[in-house]
Amino acid sequence: MNRVFLYIIFTAFIASLLLTGCSGSKRLGRAQSLYEVGEYDRAITALTRAYRRESNRYYRGKISFYLAESYRKTNQPRRAAPIYGRAIRFGYPERKAKLYQAQSLQKIGNYEEAIVLYEEYLEDVAGDPLAHNGLAASRRALQDEQKTRYEITAIRALNSRNSDYSPFIAPDDPSQIFFSSMRQLPGARRQQTSRITGQAPSRIYTAREDSRGDWMDAQLLFENDPTQDWEDGSISITVDGRTAYFTRARYENTGPMGTEIWQTQRMGGRWGEPSKVELGPDSLIFAHPAISPDGNTLYFVSDLPGGFGGLDIWKVEKLGGDQWSMPINLGADINTAGNEKFPYVRANGNLYFSSDGHIGFGGLDIFRAEKRDEERWTVTNMGRPINSESDDFGITFHRGREVGYFSSSRDNPRGFDNIYQFRLPVIQAVMAGEITLPNNEPIPQNTRVRIIGTDGSNMRINVEPAGTFNALLEPGNEYTILISAPGYFNHRERVDTRNLTASRQFELNVQLTSAQQPLVFENLQFESGSYNLNGNAIRELERLASMLNDNANIEINITAHTDANGDLTDLVILSQQRAEKVMEFLTSRGIAQERLSARGVGGAQPLKVTENLAARYNYLRAGEELNEAYIQRLNRQYQSNVRALNNRVEFSIVR
Repeated sequence: MNRVFLYIIFTAFIASLLLTGCSGSKRLGRAQSLYEVGEYDRAITALTRAYRRESNRYYRGKISFYLAESYRKTNQPRRAAPIYGRAIRFGYPERKAKLYQAQSLQKIGNYEEAIVLYEEYLEDVAGDPLAHNGLAASRRALQDEQKTRYEITAIRALNSRNSDYSPFIAPDDPSQIFFSSMRQLPGARRQQTSRITGQAPSRIYTAREDSRGDWMDAQLLFENDPTQDWEDGSISITVDGRTAYFTRARYENTGPMGTEIWQTQRMGGRWGEPSKVELGPDSLIFAHPAISPDGNTLYFVSDLPGGFGGLDIWKVEKLGGDQWSMPINLGADINTAGNEKFPYVRANGNLYFSSDGHIGFGGLDIFRAEKRDEERWTVTNMGRPINSESDDFGITFHRGREVGYFSSSRDNPRGFDNIYQFRLPVIQAVMAGEITLPNNEPIPQNTRVRIIGTDGSNMRINVEPAGTFNALLEPGNEYTILISAPGYFNHRERVDTRNLTASRQFELNVQLTSAQQPLVFENLQFESGSYNLNGNAIRELERLASMLNDNANIEINITAHTDANGDLTDLVILSQQRAEKVMEFLTSRGIAQERLSARGVGGAQPLKVTENLAARYNYLRAGEELNEAYIQRLNRQYQSNVRALNNRVEFSIVR
């Protein structure tokens, strides 16, 4: 695995335990010793050769298991999965072979087969939390088709043929990035190759964007030393850009010494000689440093005693100088029986990390942790597409923006990592409005638009002479738009920018109603002989109530009409009942009764045809009065419809 140098000694130690008694077959020979010291790339070749020469089923199963383990630890799940299956078919008794095969299948997105294997494994090892999490994750991955709004892009200019990973944006210069890479050194006569990964040793590089936003060639952070007996990676830098913490894995002739955290100071534009950071009790692993924005807390990964299993995230507090407090485990909200790695702290205090123990989509997933109090965290999976079935880790953000970089082994058959950029597109909510007046009258000079938001915002915007206005709104709010013009009723609109998933333009087309003319609601009509409000009438009255609430100084008179068919006295009574019914409705909507007066006039005032009515009914002429004589001259099929128009309510402004 390309990150193996960050915990080599850990895996080598585990391997030595697993291989106790593995010398039953002389054919394993050199392959066994290579695996024991963690030289997995060379072990793969030796184990493959040993398998071809071996005829004993037990030893073929044993060789298959450790060959699969070597592929798994070099992050090649496509090769590991079938070889674990082969070890199981040969009857090799290691029960975790089925767990590891399920995890490998999960990492290549074969969730259905992974589920079957997890279930079979849990029949034998019912309490294994990694299997339970893997099973839950695989089931969720099959059901979870939703993606977040993040967009991701591979950064070709930063990526090489080998692994490039764990990016970090310079806090004092957002155009500069640091990252780890196992690329071959350009121009080197003799290229080094890691016996563990088959790639070049890991080093830290830095690159800058030019004025056009293109990445310039990456440069080594530290000068290359041909005799170098260490590998570096996973850097974190203080806010002022002066102190860097990074992981270093050193080697001796006898093998790796473990991983440590080192620091270096920048002086005069150059980084000084690194020194080891002492972090307390002896441990095989201190790795993946992440310094807090205030520089007082250092988060890191370790296998210290007292953890929850695998690798955990710990922290130390700065005591002064180069002294740090004793390590403190971040607790069960963060750490699991699996591995938690690559912590990163944003300026707002949120912690980001990768884990294969929390429920994810496969391999390492990136999680966000928000503090609830001093000891508790709320942990959330970052979701797709940032996370995938492969390993996703090492995230870094531009300050104050949902833009940054992370690394992932997705879409790489060799299991190598690449650096990706992610960005959360900004959602813009734009309001574009147009005010029109009856008969195309000009917009008064002091026409006003006020916008009031649930976030406490309150702003006035100008209206152009043509009646247009525009405003940029904030997502996640509800807005009330109040429009006023002299001689016209105030108008209210509502715009809701909550739950937007993309930018949107809200278009408002508003026609103001003259306060000098009677208000006519053409849908406010009654069935002949009835004073009950139908659905259309209620909708119109709701609109009127809203208008009256927006114009608190207006008093109106309600005038109800009927058609002319019937006894005159009965028609007047019916029309009065209609007027009172309307007044009763308006008062139920909060309109003070003293602002209303109501009267019924029966059928004495036939409706005069407006331009709108004439356009709607082509058998009517604008300006004509719908009296009985006029109605009788119409075709019989139209007469009942026209009489219905007289069963109406009109409103006039008293003051």
